[in-house]
Amino acid sequence: MITVVIMATILGLMVVAFVAFFFYSRTPEWGESEVRKSFLRMLVIISPLWGMRYHEPHHELPTWSAPGPDEPSPPGLRPPDEQGGG
Repeated sequence: MITVVIMATILGLMVVAFVAFFFYSRTPEWGESEVRKSFLRMLVIISPLWGMRYHEPHHELPTWSAPGPDEPSPPGLRPPDEQGGG
């Protein structure tokens, strides 16, 4: 019987610790803490052991292109003298 009480107490403490950490992890202090940053750095270091690879996201520069002289332009982009009609 004493074992059940001890196990229930340990489980209760674990639930309380989880709930406390859950609410703390939503605060700005946790977002800027060194513990969080060092934990994430450690995960990036050891994650290749389990097949996870971190790749920096590839950012492409936004480009703007217009039809060249040989490509037909869409009807709304033609100059008024080339549109035909009115």
